[in-house]
Amino acid sequence: MLPMDTWAYLLVAGASLVLVTTVIVFNRMVQLRNRVRRAWKDIDVQLKLRHELVPLLVATTEGYATQELQVLERAARLRAEAQSATGVKEKGARETELASALAEVFALKESYPDLKADAAFGRLFQETVTVENHLAAARKYYNGSVRAYNTFIQSFPYLLLARLMRFREAEYFQEEGGSG
Repeated sequence: MLPMDTWAYLLVAGASLVLVTTVIVFNRMVQLRNRVRRAWKDIDVQLKLRHELVPLLVATTEGYATQELQVLERAARLRAEAQSATGVKEKGARETELASALAEVFALKESYPDLKADAAFGRLFQETVTVENHLAAARKYYNGSVRAYNTFIQSFPYLLLARLMRFREAEYFQEEGGSG
């Protein structure tokens, strides 16, 4: 039988090990959650840039495509809806619709050679393509961060601490056909 001092040391050592492990796991969950939040801010920046370009594209296109006014009005309306959307899922749905409307606006350039030759439209078109590419990269990084975070907080034994500390699953940002 072990002396009382030995049991006390073992108890303190065990409690210390549990405490250190808890701190390490908690810090890892915070780090992953913060990565998700930072990645969302990157998406938000690209969405704001896209939203700033839409009215400029619509205004540039209006002079050439007056009979296509409904396409332009739809793009402007969807931009407003996307800006007012809240939550990752709703934003994803609205941004998918806006991306579709922008594709229709860009399709107008094929029907109107003067629009295709317009320098302002060309510049706005290029800026929008750049923003769309950055948005796709930001979405991919965000969804990867969400996957890593959700996997960690759903894995045993970490899920016990995650539930105790009220860490919640993050939502994927769905766009372009619902791909994550």
